[in-house]
Formats: sequence, structure tokens, C-alpha cells
Amino acid sequence: MLRLHMTTLLVKAREHGDDTVAAVAERTGISKSTLHRLAAGTKQPSLTTLWTLHHAYDIQLDTLIYNDPHTTSATHRPATPN
Repeated sequence: MLRLHMTTLLVKAREHGDDTVAAVAERTGISKSTLHRLAAGTKQPSLTTLWTLHHAYDIQLDTLIYNDPHTTSATHRPATPN
């Protein structure tokens, strides 16, 4: 499950003078309700949403998203010595 990395987005948004969800919504055209659902993790970001945020705030796509730690922790265990 992909989730929007809100900390990265908020830092970049503030650098551009957008310190509220309303300001981010106005700059990007993404609705406030969608931004709130993305922040809460109840909605996955679409490629269009990620691309819009990438262009609005000059953020690399890979830094905007991360994998759900609950799904990756089991698959990325350190190797045990034999």
C-alpha cells in the first residue's frame, strides 16, 4: 500500500508559503477533503495526485511516497547468520 509522505509534502509546501491545507488545495487543485484523507491514510494517492504535487512543489516522486511499514516489515527482515 502506498501512502503519501505528508511530512515531506508539508515541509515543501511551507517553503513555498503554503502553510495550510487550504493553501495546498488552492495551489494544486486537489480538494481539501482528498488531502485530509491522504494525510489520514484512508486514501491512496493516485499517480495524477502525485504528479500534481511533484510539479507544484518540485518534490521527487519517490520522496512523496513510502510503503506501508506493516506490509514491508515482514518482507525486509535482516538475514540471519547460518
